[in-house]
Amino acid sequence: MSSILEEIETKIEGLKTATTKSNVGVVRETGDGVARIEGLSDVMLNEMIEFPNGVFGLALNLEETEVGAILLGESTKVAEGDEVKTTGKLLQVPVGKALLGRVVNTLGQPLDGKGPIKTDSFYPLEKIAPGVIKRRSVSQPVQTGIMAIDAMIPIGRGQRELIIGDRATGKTTIAIDTIISQARLNKAGEKGELKDYRPLYCIYVAVGQKNSNVARALAVLEKEDAMPYTTIISAPASDSAPCRTRQSSPRRHPIRPPTSISRLLPVRRWGSGSWIMAWTRSSFTMTCRSMRLRIARFRWC
Repeated sequence: MSSILEEIETKIEGLKTATTKSNVGVVRETGDGVARIEGLSDVMLNEMIEFPNGVFGLALNLEETEVGAILLGESTKVAEGDEVKTTGKLLQVPVGKALLGRVVNTLGQPLDGKGPIKTDSFYPLEKIAPGVIKRRSVSQPVQTGIMAIDAMIPIGRGQRELIIGDRATGKTTIAIDTIISQARLNKAGEKGELKDYRPLYCIYVAVGQKNSNVARALAVLEKEDAMPYTTIISAPASDSAPCRTRQSSPRRHPIRPPTSISRLLPVRRWGSGSWIMAWTRSSFTMTCRSMRLRIARFRWC
């Protein structure tokens, strides 16, 4: 009996305890991808909020008695009475070479079943872009692998290039062929066949597409052995609206069309009005300050 007591006392003496302070609240109501939380104090604007079942939210509406947050995940996993806690971090995503060869969602969480992404580097989603003076000049070309495009259209690293066309005309095919071409050049650079070549890594972003289309693109890239140099970010149509919405500066685009429209064509700027966007095969009417504009069907020719 004494030996048992001595063993218990020894374990109690060697026990180490630690206390942590966390800001915790309770979900009052949820619906339409929005959750209202009570008791969540000391929360920051645009702070990531952790819900149960691995769902995250973004605090946007800060009131005296409650906090309104949008859900960046499946809203069906969040119910009334669930415990919510703050993370102390603004909206950020993991970055680094650990994401190469992986399929992730808009928050950088893996979707391919290959385990967690091991990286210590995170990058804020909302950040002021560096000025033109600080940016490196465009000096190195990018070869798409398509002779007609490479011969007529010069493309350089750091340059934005827009692919415009009607549906089912091969826009995605051009992008995937370019990714495969970069993978081949990266392999040649690793073997020393290309002198002073810097590897170029590609990110394939699928917003509002079917999971079958994303799986088809993944199969093509894996067949051509291009995935070790590529990251796929998937936000299918089944995801919540905040995950499929591309945020932009309110000064540049005060009026934003629905997220289901994927190919936008800038028209022009009328005086001090807003930036109006027109899209193919659609007609819409919108109010731009005191001026009502009607943009008819636009056809690219």
